Amino acid sequence: MKRNFPLSFVPRCVAAAGVLAVMPGLSFAEGGSPLADASSVYGQKGPSSRGLTVATGDERPEGQWTLYGTAGIGYAPRYSGSDESSVVPIVGAGVRSPNGFFLSTDHGLGWETQALDSTFRFYVAPSASRKDHKKGFQGSDKLRGLGDIKSRAQIGMDAETMVGPVTLSATIAHAFKKGDDRDVGSAYTLFNLGASTTVYEGSAGAVSLALSGTFGDGNYMRTWYGVSNQQSVKSGYRAYNPKGGLESIGLGATWTVPMGKDWSWTMAAETRRLFGDAADSPFVKERNQFSVGTMVTYTY
Repeated sequence: MKRNFPLSFVPRCVAAAGVLAVMPGLSFAEGGSPLADASSVYGQKGPSSRGLTVATGDERPEGQWTLYGTAGIGYAPRYSGSDESSVVPIVGAGVRSPNGFFLSTDHGLGWETQALDSTFRFYVAPSASRKDHKKGFQGSDKLRGLGDIKSRAQIGMDAETMVGPVTLSATIAHAFKKGDDRDVGSAYTLFNLGASTTVYEGSAGAVSLALSGTFGDGNYMRTWYGVSNQQSVKSGYRAYNPKGGLESIGLGATWTVPMGKDWSWTMAAETRRLFGDAADSPFVKERNQFSVGTMVTYTY
C-alpha cells in the first residue's frame, strides 16, 4: 500500500536520524561497529556483522520515505580467525529519503544514486573494531597484548550492476588514522568484490546466494593480522608482518519470508575462508569461519 507522508513526518525522520547518528555500534550481526559493508574484516558492510548479513528492510516505491528496524540473534566467531564463537545480538535500523540520502547502521550517513544502469552509494561510517580480551560477546582472551582496534571514521563507495540474474558489486573503503599507535591505529584501505543471485522466489519466500572476496592493503593486513615486535613481547606471539592482498573469500545464503505487508523474517548464514598472509597470522586459530543468524524486520 502506498504511503504519502505529510510534512509532519519530516521532523520524525530528522529525529530518527539523530538517534541513529549516536548509535553506530548497534549493527551487531562486515567484529566491531555498524554492517556489510565494507567496514568489516569479514567483507560485510557492517563491522559488527561478524560475517552475518543484516536485513535492511523492503524497498519502497520511489518518492517515499522508508524507515526500517531489524532485531535478531546470531552465532559468529569472536574475531576473524578465531576458533571460538559466541551468541551475538543482531540490531539494525535506518531511514532512507526519496532523494537518495540515508542514515543507517549498515552504511552510516550517505547518498545513493542510479546511473549507467548501476547503483552507486557514497557514505561515511564507523569502521570495524576489535577488543583484545573477552568481554561479553566481544573480543577474545587469545588476543591479549595485541591492543584494542578502535573504530574510526571511514569513507566508502559501493557500486552494483545487474548482469542477467546476477548482481555484481564492488566496494572500496578507507578507514582514517586513529591515534599514534601504528600497530592498531594506522589508516587502511580495503576492497570487496561480490556476486549475488536469487535462486528461489515463491510462496516460501526468497533464497539468495552471495559470493564475495575481500582484499586489503598492507596497513589493513597489519592492523587485523599482524604482530609487531612490541605486540610480540606483550602477547607471546611471534612477530609477524603480513603484506597486502587477498584476505578471504566467503559464500553466504539468506532466506527471507514475508510476514504480512510490513514484516519479514530472515535466516542468514555464511562460510568464509581466510587466505594468504591473513591465514598465516600466528593468532589465526581457524581459517574457516562460520556464522549464522535469524532476524525479523519491520519496514515503514
